[in-house]
Amino acid sequence: MTVMFWPVVIFMAISLAIGLYTYTQVRGSSKNYTVCNKAMPFIVIGTALMAQAVDGNATLGNVSMTWSTGFWAGAMIPLGLAASLFFVGRYLAGPLNKMDLLTLPEFFYRRYDRQTEALTSALTIVCFTVVIAGNLSAVAWIFSVVSGLSYGMSLAITTTLIVIYTMAGGLFAAIWTDFFQIHVALVGFVGSAAFVIWKFGLGELLAKVPMEKLDFRGITSMEHGALVNWAAMISLAFGNAMALDFMERVFAANSPRTAQRACYYAGFQTILIGLCASLLGLAAVSLVPKIEDPRMVLPTLAAEHLPYWLGVLVFVGVLGASMSTANGAMLVISVVLARNVYQRWSKTAVDDSLMLLLSRVLAIPTAMAGAWVAYVRPEPG
Repeated sequence: MTVMFWPVVIFMAISLAIGLYTYTQVRGSSKNYTVCNKAMPFIVIGTALMAQAVDGNATLGNVSMTWSTGFWAGAMIPLGLAASLFFVGRYLAGPLNKMDLLTLPEFFYRRYDRQTEALTSALTIVCFTVVIAGNLSAVAWIFSVVSGLSYGMSLAITTTLIVIYTMAGGLFAAIWTDFFQIHVALVGFVGSAAFVIWKFGLGELLAKVPMEKLDFRGITSMEHGALVNWAAMISLAFGNAMALDFMERVFAANSPRTAQRACYYAGFQTILIGLCASLLGLAAVSLVPKIEDPRMVLPTLAAEHLPYWLGVLVFVGVLGASMSTANGAMLVISVVLARNVYQRWSKTAVDDSLMLLLSRVLAIPTAMAGAWVAYVRPEPG
């Protein structure tokens, strides 16, 4: 058990309490559970979208990849996610919000047929199970580091906590825990980047970084990883136009204009947090030069080179960013299973109360599938 243990436990307990409280907001309505009755204002939707974009990959994975490979390897993650939010905001958010959808596969049912909806559902469920796994891996890794428990036990504890409050409040739980969790991450990463620059000097830190990790070869030279870096950028930028969790928040906005503006806001904030994480990865090249496991770069930097309170904010910031994305992905998969798979292909009528029950219960196998992948492949990136 480390000195970070109790702050992490308190943070997780607050997240659980907020999530459980949102049970009162659902009021027995599956539409409330799924899209908050389409009544959320700009700042809430913008923050929730930012929380889905800034996850364990964009923070812990970003720092690890920057440290081990170079600036562009890490920075392409937040840049790709932000580009996706700008793309969605410019072309998709307004029109899709106007259609009064409850899930993204429903669009394909209206535009084509239920076979196309089923294919879309299957593809996005598989992809988002991997998203859940990556973020559960980050949450479990952080909890394991601070508690001293095994990775498997930490994974079981944190997955159970997240699925409990996801089932309680649905999108209300996702949005209100997002609001708390992501602002901790924002303060932690921006504050830590500012502190590192102030204490060590940006010029001095960068002078100790090998030039191949800093210059443009990471995006111009195949030998220095340009193909992989651009592949990450492009897949994130356009692949996330089909992101179930992004779209669920777009649908929950109170107007098409709100949905569009929220995407732009979230995109800029994602770049801010992500580039601060990349800067910490570059700083770690000289401050934390010898580490066997790249996942330990950020925890080591936070524990050994940041003031205690900033280190706490970084730890719980990664935890919160990963919890928010895992929670949002669990929710949308369970809702897609209930609405676009079970209801669409069932021969019996599904009323609103049964739909709400199914949306909640199906979060359990969804979480179990994500946790299994996270256990087999414990890689936050």
